[in-house]
Amino acid sequence: MSEKTSKEALIVVPDSTLGQALRKELDLLGWQTTLTNSIGPAKELLSQSNLILLDEKLLSMPPTPLTPTWIDAFSKKIFILVATDNGIQLQNSNLRPDAILDIPFRPQDLRDTLNTLLDHTTSQSQILGRSESAQQIRQTIRQIAPTPVSVLITGESGVGKNLVAEAIHQQSPRRNKSFQTINCGAIPETLLESELFGHERGAFTDARTQRQGIFEAANEGTIFLDEIGEMTLSAQVRLLRVLDTHEITRLGSTQPIHVDVRVIAATNRDLQQAVSEKKFRQDLYQRLRVVEVDIPPLRSRSEDIPILIEHAIQKYSKELNVPPITFDNEALKTLQRHTWPGNVRELLNFINRLMVLSPSRHLSLANISEHLQNIQPTPSPHLPIHLGTTSAESDRDLLYWAILEVARDIKELKAFLMRQNQSTRPLHSLPIFQPDISDPGTEAEYTETALSPVEDVIRPLEDIEREAIVNALRATDGHRKKAAKLLGMAERTLYRKIQQYNL
Repeated sequence: MSEKTSKEALIVVPDSTLGQALRKELDLLGWQTTLTNSIGPAKELLSQSNLILLDEKLLSMPPTPLTPTWIDAFSKKIFILVATDNGIQLQNSNLRPDAILDIPFRPQDLRDTLNTLLDHTTSQSQILGRSESAQQIRQTIRQIAPTPVSVLITGESGVGKNLVAEAIHQQSPRRNKSFQTINCGAIPETLLESELFGHERGAFTDARTQRQGIFEAANEGTIFLDEIGEMTLSAQVRLLRVLDTHEITRLGSTQPIHVDVRVIAATNRDLQQAVSEKKFRQDLYQRLRVVEVDIPPLRSRSEDIPILIEHAIQKYSKELNVPPITFDNEALKTLQRHTWPGNVRELLNFINRLMVLSPSRHLSLANISEHLQNIQPTPSPHLPIHLGTTSAESDRDLLYWAILEVARDIKELKAFLMRQNQSTRPLHSLPIFQPDISDPGTEAEYTETALSPVEDVIRPLEDIEREAIVNALRATDGHRKKAAKLLGMAERTLYRKIQQYNL
């Protein structure tokens, strides 16, 4: 149940006998219950409750039925459980219950309904929003979670693809088994297959022990392959075979191992285009895309932004142990108009920044403007990214920024190469012999000099490699990512070499 640990229930029914029966059953299930027979007192108790049981008849009884404000408060609850007489149609179409409990009341029906709703709510508490797309995503999760089909989650970076994958797992029959995640774009090509399928001792140079892969670790559970579009073609072939045969083979072994794993993949790339460019296999694409869940960018569902902001404020207030913040109407509307190229991840980081840096806990547009600009890439004072820009304008500014970034990298590389030319020691070479000509008219005598020993001419590769790493780190002021690029090696390999040479 979201982040709340308390179980507070509010029962709103006019029938005292039914109310007492519901209250008794909820007490047995560990809920703290409050019982009232009308909507009026319930409004004051709504904010304290996690669970609402409301008799449908109250919606059409005087005084005025539920107000828009109260309906809005309902929508922010974990769920609403409505009691009604044998499925009578709701008079207020704006109120959407998560479940309907039929009368006459049967305790087992209540227990079953609560178990189902709590399972769904636990896994969906991070999938927030009231937009049509957010509701559709939650509905799709409910439909596909109980099945074993493969799922492909698409959407821009930062939209929350991992949360959807976790929700599918939590609502599936595999919820009590392992959920393994691997980022296919963050692991070097040479190590990816080992991470996925494991290896035997001696399978390659650094394989000193037998190692279990992600697929074995996720047996009977779920594996989430993030950034699947970055997977190499050779790994794609092996993954397709696993999906078809449900067997994996460790590197260095010929013995197949049976695995029962549900695969959920995610990408921010256009895989259809990658298929046409021969960078992604058509058969694997179709195999993964049994069901596709597309998550729209945050800029297309601005009505979800206030809910996400409220969730982030409550979350960071507890984590950071600081008072919550609020926004005035102008500031909130500005945040809703903002394009958020980094999507939900960027919004959450922005709220986190405000929670820490804002001396005032009630923020106006003037308070947030500086922070809002700071989280945007601002390559030059001549190219600001203004608040409220359109999507096309934002894309243009980001393109300018990318071009300037490339130019800056080239400038840094040029400076590095110039420093290298100045500081590089001359290579070992054979001595050049010149006769000492004492008299231009006579033949000079010379003494033959022996060549240097081989060990003085040729240096160990480890010494040369260590020196190159030291020079690259010095040129980049210790920035390992840039140093790895200069050396032409993977960043993870550079980390290992730094440890190896005690740098």
